[in-house]
Amino acid sequence: MPVVSIIGPKGGIGKTTLSINTTAALTRMLGDSLDQNSVCLFDLDLRLPTISSILESHPRKTFYDLFEILANKTYQVDFLHSIYRILTLFKAYLGKEIDGKNVQLQKSLALYKNLNTELFHFTEFDVGNLLQELFLERGQIHSVKEIKNLKPILKKIDLDQFKETLKKHENNSRPLADEFINYIEEYKFSLLGGEVPILGKKNHRKRINEPAFLLLFLEFVNELIDRFKYVVLDTPAGGVNHLSSLMNSIDQVLFIFDMSNSIAVNGSIDALHSFIDYYEDFSRDFEEGRLTGLDKAYVNRMVASRGEEAVTEILKNKKFGIIFNRCQSPKEISNCLDQLREYLETLDRFEEYKDRIHMVGMVPHHKIINITNNRGTLFYNKDSSLSKCINLVAENILSDNQNCPTLSNQNQEILNFLQKKGQGSWASRFNKIASSVG
Repeated sequence: MPVVSIIGPKGGIGKTTLSINTTAALTRMLGDSLDQNSVCLFDLDLRLPTISSILESHPRKTFYDLFEILANKTYQVDFLHSIYRILTLFKAYLGKEIDGKNVQLQKSLALYKNLNTELFHFTEFDVGNLLQELFLERGQIHSVKEIKNLKPILKKIDLDQFKETLKKHENNSRPLADEFINYIEEYKFSLLGGEVPILGKKNHRKRINEPAFLLLFLEFVNELIDRFKYVVLDTPAGGVNHLSSLMNSIDQVLFIFDMSNSIAVNGSIDALHSFIDYYEDFSRDFEEGRLTGLDKAYVNRMVASRGEEAVTEILKNKKFGIIFNRCQSPKEISNCLDQLREYLETLDRFEEYKDRIHMVGMVPHHKIINITNNRGTLFYNKDSSLSKCINLVAENILSDNQNCPTLSNQNQEILNFLQKKGQGSWASRFNKIASSVG
């Protein structure tokens, strides 16, 4: 189950366009072995998802709905269960159904004193004000006998109504994977993510920074990923940011190198360097048992499900690839390769990475792929020269980069590879393609 993440240093460099078309090419390459669980395109941009709109795909539920469900599962339902237990025993004590020595009552008092109210959104519930008032009194309650001071508040809370509220949120606390997977018959691949910005809601922006919540989100993402043979991740600009832990279950990272100008090239090289830094730090901390927080929790779950040896292999053998985008001449690629080698030499990393960074493909500058955020973004099978370029990327994913040249190859070898795999006419078509840019 190869998971391929497509990364770019910023927005607008063709990352989403190439993610969509690479996915389309993969479906074509798989031929007769294709089924609904073969290929999945995964829009991981929580701030500005676009793929659902581009492909006119509208799933029953999106990740916006998932955040609502996980919020219930993470905090609200567990918190409501705890409060229901507290209310039931406190009321039983005040009604003299149990005495102050009751063990469950004493446990409930301890629970009442220690619940983290910062994780519960009181304003989202009809009885929220009363519950908040109940917890504001905690500083005055030190013993079982002092529970009687809560009687005025407890009297206002209807347990039957509270139970109905709990039941309602329980029913919406377990995400069903099938509701988030949208198979697109027209393109023969599945789509996940979108279609509205998840982080457009204030509560969601807050939750994405809470490790306990984010861990649940990542677990659900992995559950979805595990269903497919090939997964293409369209990641947010600059990488996965808040989803950095997910990168450690990814098999191959494809960096989009924007060749449109020197500033873009420099940004692309720096993005590759930044990822290598993160990757090395994480691998070292994993080996030495120094992971903390979300990274530690996430890897512990991975180890529990896959085994430590498998997780170690994923980290050690992660593949790196480059797709040169918006190229206008072969010389641009040669210059970029020289610059990248010099950059890695300066960092004393060239020898270590020269055989790990593969040249996966290239896409020339073309008027078709200057169009973004509409159906023109899916150019596969609409332009033969572009389709052949994307076929190269798909072929290399399927072959696990076995035939790809790396930074250790000479520039001309790399260019020959790109031209040959591009059906032998890439260089001769450059002037024609470039002149068609409108």
